[in-house]
Amino acid sequence: MAKPSLVCDTSLLLYLGRVGQAMLLHSFFEPLYVPEPVLLELAAGRLLRPETINPQTLEWVVPVKVTTADLEALPANRLGLGERSVLAYAHIHPGSWVGLDDRLARLLAEQLGLKPIGIVGLLIKAKRADLIHSLPQLLNSLQSSGFRLSSGLFEEAIRLGDEPG
Repeated sequence: MAKPSLVCDTSLLLYLGRVGQAMLLHSFFEPLYVPEPVLLELAAGRLLRPETINPQTLEWVVPVKVTTADLEALPANRLGLGERSVLAYAHIHPGSWVGLDDRLARLLAEQLGLKPIGIVGLLIKAKRADLIHSLPQLLNSLQSSGFRLSSGLFEEAIRLGDEPG
């Protein structure tokens, strides 16, 4: 069965890259579309932290352009340019999932009929597919690398990943 495509925002690439798990994206999605504003955000991150992932070095990543008209076609919102670019590209390319962690961006994605997935959802999926060994350990690593995760979501992820806490 063919993998669905994913239009990916900065947070998934940034934090999965920090914990050495960016390949999980490719395990479930192909291709991975990355809008130019997301590429620019990650490039800016490399100025401060040179180890920040460069998605353009990954053969399964496809950089994409989003026009001003595409962005303006979205409902009014206060999202950042990266999130808006992800939503705009996915909206005009039906069938693509959207990789977003921002709550408001995920809500807008659902309103647009898109399928959002965030880091935690991806890790639960990976645990269920036996692609990762320890979900709690990986969630702790993400938190140590700066990813914000409430204790409630941490526990819910463990439960959904069907792994004892």
